Amino acid sequence: MQKIFAKTFEYFLDLIFPIHCLGCGKNREELAARERWICPDCFLKIMPRGEQVCPKCKEASEGGRTHSFCRGDNFLDGLWAAVYYDEFFERAVHDFKFKFIKEISYPLSELMVRSILETQEFGEFQDIVLVNYAKDEEEGIYSDEQKNVKAETILIPVPLHPKRYAMRGFNQSFLLAKNIGEKFALPVREDILSRTKNTKPQSKTSNKEERYKNIESAFLCRKPDEVKGINIIVVDDICTTSATLNECAKELKRCGAKNVWGWVVARK
Repeated sequence: MQKIFAKTFEYFLDLIFPIHCLGCGKNREELAARERWICPDCFLKIMPRGEQVCPKCKEASEGGRTHSFCRGDNFLDGLWAAVYYDEFFERAVHDFKFKFIKEISYPLSELMVRSILETQEFGEFQDIVLVNYAKDEEEGIYSDEQKNVKAETILIPVPLHPKRYAMRGFNQSFLLAKNIGEKFALPVREDILSRTKNTKPQSKTSNKEERYKNIESAFLCRKPDEVKGINIIVVDDICTTSATLNECAKELKRCGAKNVWGWVVARK
């Protein structure tokens, strides 16, 4: 009954506010709503990011790994961005978060998936992402012999403060992580990391120093025993200074996580 109501509501909503592709502006009525915000033609024109950079200094780094000389107060082991940041993705993420268009999570997360599967550079990040991924859809997941046995990998979306969640009605990072997790057979854990400070949006801060100060000590690991010795990928939409991801990594590393990587749609 709920599914019927949802489809009916979507139908009438589409009549009043038809969906137009953010790229070409076309209304592809023959497609499902989640496929129309970035239509298949525009989706195929988007090229995955060809070069990854260190989350700290933003200089080229193999697979996005943090340079050894950039460690210091940086707790991220690395950062993977699916695409290059431009006006198109600024608009897409803005509509996703602030116009409450949940369906945009689908094409954005598909771009994140595509960036892994189509990369020419196979490194540590792909290793932990593909730990449970099937080589062939007909084979199912890897057997124990085929699987990377270094450590378990889980996805953790950057959490929202309860007040922000109540206002928005969803966590955009969770929607991205959910779609990615289904594709790569990785568990998504919302219950491990929580935001304890209702900080102002990072986009409202004026510089790098203010971003780091704004997010300082904003996260708490609720289940430290469940992160010890495992690989964690923290999922978010956009990365500017990596302050938010780094603060998440700091708390997770404090509780014994083996590796903590960030994974975003794009980085500025």
